[in-house]
Amino acid sequence: MTLIYTILFSFLFPLSYAFTHPGLLVTDTDITRIKTKLAEKKEPWTASWNKLTSIPFASADYKNNAVKEVNRGQNGEVLWHDAAAAFNLALRWKVSGEDQYAETASEILIAWADTLEILSGGDDAYLTAGLQGYELANAAELLRNYQPFAKNGLSKVINMFNKIFLPMNLDFLNHVLGSEHNVKHFFANWEQCNIASAMAIAVLTDNQTTWDFAVDYFKHGEGNGAINNGISNIVKEPGTGKALGQGQESGRDQGHSAMNFQVLGAIGQQAWNQGEDLFAYNDSRILLGAEYFARYNLGNDVPFEPYTNGIVSFDVISEASRGAVRPAWELLYSHYVNIKGLDAPWTKAYLNNSLEFFGGFEGGAGSWGEGSGHYDGLGWGSLLHHLDESDIQPAKSSAAGPEPSTTTSESQPTSTTLATVRTAYGSKTTTADEGAETVTVKPSAVNAHRSTTTATAFPQITESQERDVVQGDRRAASITRGDPIG
Repeated sequence: MTLIYTILFSFLFPLSYAFTHPGLLVTDTDITRIKTKLAEKKEPWTASWNKLTSIPFASADYKNNAVKEVNRGQNGEVLWHDAAAAFNLALRWKVSGEDQYAETASEILIAWADTLEILSGGDDAYLTAGLQGYELANAAELLRNYQPFAKNGLSKVINMFNKIFLPMNLDFLNHVLGSEHNVKHFFANWEQCNIASAMAIAVLTDNQTTWDFAVDYFKHGEGNGAINNGISNIVKEPGTGKALGQGQESGRDQGHSAMNFQVLGAIGQQAWNQGEDLFAYNDSRILLGAEYFARYNLGNDVPFEPYTNGIVSFDVISEASRGAVRPAWELLYSHYVNIKGLDAPWTKAYLNNSLEFFGGFEGGAGSWGEGSGHYDGLGWGSLLHHLDESDIQPAKSSAAGPEPSTTTSESQPTSTTLATVRTAYGSKTTTADEGAETVTVKPSAVNAHRSTTTATAFPQITESQERDVVQGDRRAASITRGDPIG
């Protein structure tokens, strides 16, 4: 049965849910830890920071590339480059305190808010809305207390998210596209990035309705982005009988499977920093999937249950791009092993494999190669998420979760406290100025018999496309380490 959430809005109601700010991939606790480690010249923080501050995508001289229309297949790099730069610069400002970096990050975000009109390119537009949506929102979240941005830019940026990105995120998760006559039409990463974006925008805009929708979809959604479909099967590890989670994209290729854990890590961390433990959901299903992926991509056999979504079928696990690396493993290891104290031997081994690949610390967007796959996540895990023993308890307590409050952030535009909400059958905007109103959000309001002219099948991935997504040129016959693409 379709779950229906009905939220009663009233700007006169005295209590509101207070989101933690900054509270997406990075918190003030993280920033304090980084500053301390840099002052003590500790590794891997110092080497990672030195890399961040050396790249053009973190330079105060960076020039934005804002355009009216972004088509992922034609000019998508202008947005993923600028999203990476905005985040890198915002992070550099938070750590260094030097306003020149915040100013450049602010200029990037405001330029896009003033210029962007449409994300195009057919279904691929929803990848842009998801991937660059959560990246841009993370940048804006870090900048929200930079006063020139708070006063002159944040409301514009929020308006861009509410007009362009968030409606696309919610439409995609509500399966309104003709190609979604089968709600499992799209591979897991498509929905995962739209969940991540909806969550990030919800925090930035203090939008409780969208937050609840995204969290519920992660837990209970019908599509492949929901965790119980994204990790589609639980199998037993040979020799130990330990539970492992077979990923929905395991039969497709390992490059996209690696992307799954990059985005799942972002979803989990954004939720954790708001007091919602999605990492633990359903017996730590993200970890079960990470252990399966890591074991196989380190050259070991894993069980594989035949998979079909009614459009494609896989009888064996794919060796394509086996050994693919993305900057995701510091975060996963930090959470499950350092903070939770869980046993994750394959995650640990894959973290070590990744650190060797990157040269001792995890890189970030703009630091380790070109192509869309290098910008599907923000990275910098060694700087942001690596923990010493003394860091573990503060990291645990930093995500205690927000409490109801009558106050709002100084930088929050009051007109966007209750941001755009889109239902499955059309859009509905509710703001505090409109008073009490009931808004229905349907996490999965698709008709299984939605009319469509053709049954769209997944295209075969080409060799050049595979190189673009694997982020480390690993081939089926070998897991020999390759150089980063670039």
